[in-house]
Amino acid sequence: MCRAYFFEYMNIKEISRADVPVLRELAIRIFVDTFSESNTPENMNAFLESDYRVECFEQDFNDDSARHFFIVDNETPVGYLRVRKNSEADHYLGTNTMEIHRLYVDKRFHGKNAGALLMQHALDIAKVRQVDWVWLGVWEKNLRALRFYEKWGFERFSEHVFQMGDDAQIDWLLKKKMS
Repeated sequence: MCRAYFFEYMNIKEISRADVPVLRELAIRIFVDTFSESNTPENMNAFLESDYRVECFEQDFNDDSARHFFIVDNETPVGYLRVRKNSEADHYLGTNTMEIHRLYVDKRFHGKNAGALLMQHALDIAKVRQVDWVWLGVWEKNLRALRFYEKWGFERFSEHVFQMGDDAQIDWLLKKKMS
């Protein structure tokens, strides 16, 4: 089992379907804070209405390969992580992979190691699963996130389209060798 990480007052806890309302509220707030300045209100609303519906979050818990975590500050969620098996990168990396599907932290906790704690937790899960590669997608214009992932040893290997309303944006696919 993966260990819990503690940094001052923050810790990581695994969450379940019962946590969907809190997870969804946090996810929407962080997504809007992170991307609203770079996207039109119409595209933001279209994306949230299609991909951030309660049903979408509930469905995420139907995937047996996925695990979901909050990082909490004094019991208040300030970020979240979702890891899963996803075959999208199999053509490039083989089938023994794990995707970091979501790793988001409230901007008030940037620079306070919340992202680092979530990343280390994801990599610990990858070690337990004995995967060869960990991979993720990140918007090519999200320079802060790109720098973060680069510090953790991720490198670009491909890209795909991320549909934000009527705007076809480019996500870079990044990989990290585990074994």
